[in-house]
Amino acid sequence: MEDDPFDELLGLEDRFYREGYDLGVADGSRAGRVEGRMLGLEKGFEKYAAMGALHGRAAVWSARLPRRNEERESKPLSPLLPNARLEKHIRTLNELVEPASLPTSNTEDAVEEFDERLKRADAKAKVVENIIGEKNLPSGANDGSSGAAKPIRGVKLSGAKSTERNMEDFGL
Repeated sequence: MEDDPFDELLGLEDRFYREGYDLGVADGSRAGRVEGRMLGLEKGFEKYAAMGALHGRAAVWSARLPRRNEERESKPLSPLLPNARLEKHIRTLNELVEPASLPTSNTEDAVEEFDERLKRADAKAKVVENIIGEKNLPSGANDGSSGAAKPIRGVKLSGAKSTERNMEDFGL
């Protein structure tokens, strides 16, 4: 059988379709990895910033706890009233937010443990706030100026609003 000169032309559409599909899969895979990495870094930063804020609050509350045999003149913070329950909650909060004990690996178990500790620490901070009558109102969190989702404990990466609607359009 002799080769038909039009066979190559008849298969041209299939060949271009396959070539375009393969290029699209390769480009989509690369773009997905880049976008996933960016999202992971952003979410990880938000979580650790929230944990850092809780650690700072726990440190201030610990410094405000009344101490025996210690002069108050060296501390400019107003002391909290003596309360054994409050001291226990602050001690537990300090244990939950201790930076040296926080997991930093990117495994499912480590992420789950961190999220659980963040959730427990946030709840413990609310208990302490209620006991001492303090309210956590981060600047701009409740002013209603932003229609965006509420950030974790007042942490927000950027106030800039994107004009782009296509999530794959990230300038690479």
